[in-house]
Amino acid sequence: MEGRSISRAEAADILARQESHFWEFKSGRSGGAVVQVIAAALANAEGGEFIVGIEDPRSGHGLARWRGFASLEDANFVQQAMVDQVEPPVPYDIEFLRVDGHPELGWACLVTVHKSPDVHRTARGEVPQRRGAQSRRLKGTQITDLSLSKGARSYEDQLLRDYTLEELRDEDELRVFLGRYSPSTPAERFLRRQRLVDRGGSPATVAGAVLFAAEPPVVVPKKCSVKIARYETGEQVPDRRHLKSAPTTVDGPARLLIDRTLAAVTRIIQSVPVLGPDGALSPMAYPPEALKEIIVNAVIHRDYNLSDDILISVFDNRVEVRSPGRLPGHMTPDTLFTDRFARNPTIVRLLNKYPDPPNKDIGEGLDTVLSTMKAAKLREPRFFVEDNAFVVVLEHTPLARPEELVLQYLRSNPEIPNRIARRITGIASENRMKRVFHRLRDAGQIEPVPGRAGSRAAWRLKGD
Repeated sequence: MEGRSISRAEAADILARQESHFWEFKSGRSGGAVVQVIAAALANAEGGEFIVGIEDPRSGHGLARWRGFASLEDANFVQQAMVDQVEPPVPYDIEFLRVDGHPELGWACLVTVHKSPDVHRTARGEVPQRRGAQSRRLKGTQITDLSLSKGARSYEDQLLRDYTLEELRDEDELRVFLGRYSPSTPAERFLRRQRLVDRGGSPATVAGAVLFAAEPPVVVPKKCSVKIARYETGEQVPDRRHLKSAPTTVDGPARLLIDRTLAAVTRIIQSVPVLGPDGALSPMAYPPEALKEIIVNAVIHRDYNLSDDILISVFDNRVEVRSPGRLPGHMTPDTLFTDRFARNPTIVRLLNKYPDPPNKDIGEGLDTVLSTMKAAKLREPRFFVEDNAFVVVLEHTPLARPEELVLQYLRSNPEIPNRIARRITGIASENRMKRVFHRLRDAGQIEPVPGRAGSRAAWRLKGD
């Protein structure tokens, strides 16, 4: 193990941090039991950092709180606690720091705990989880929920008391599936071999219902439909007055749910007029491959343990798809294109067994979204986690620079006001749009329309 020195300014930055969901100070006098709890708690949440060798802010101010270890070996108990006393061991990185010019303050041990796909227990068998600035001990169903949400145990395997083998084997969609399945297999044998029903009894699983039930929301005790809303606005935070009508609800077994949702969303999108750079209105259009991949991912990767529907919102300038559940397992937005982790592996696997499966290119779906949006000369989609949902935003904003779009519009139209310019460029800020106009003016490309000021102000090509 090696350490490094940091400046007093860097030390001050560390000391100034506030304890939070992702950060905590621990005294150098803490024992292994304390380290177990904070390490397991962070690993059971989204990961985070803690530092051993700095006292609580209430114990003093500035460098007086830095009370580290005399040697690196004195901190061995930190690693031992995370590796030998937490089950399974937490994924971590460790670094030793001391303040330059102050060797008497000793070494502080900075630990980074990574997000983990496992549920971690302390030596006492407790399951802590980081919530806010506290590490709370989970009990009973809380541990089950953690296991489900982390992917260690999927809700798709849960048995349904009110939906049985007898009902599942008579579903029309299962007949369609088995009619194309090779080798030919009787329904009951297929369902038992695929663990879609209780091996020793009659209850069916959530995965069986999602894949083959005519109306999964009727038999699954959680919301699992798709709702589609049309907002007649481009604002980031719409309200109910922008709703064109009541949201549409789409149901069905997974394959049909995807097809029906794609058809419904496409119809709505094509009804939205979009102002092009030439000033002409035309139906909004997205690459069909991009829309399909986003809808497929929402259906097969959502968290079915959450009682919420997938929400697809069609705005004047974008489509937002909100899928219930944070990213599964160890996945983060930064690893979407490098790692894979299926929350619902049975649903993913069996849906892929259809002759023309909706999830044909497993592992390449998001790459398809990026490449097709780029080919359509639209901006890259945005992916992020918000509250307890994974959100994808497909913007209908051209890749071209705002200046190019303004000039293209003016070649077909005598003038352009700020309002129209913002609409075709996707720029939300009126002042930012003014700066685009000013750059074009300074370059000798455009000039203000004489006699027009305030809300009536507009620009035209110079010399017109």
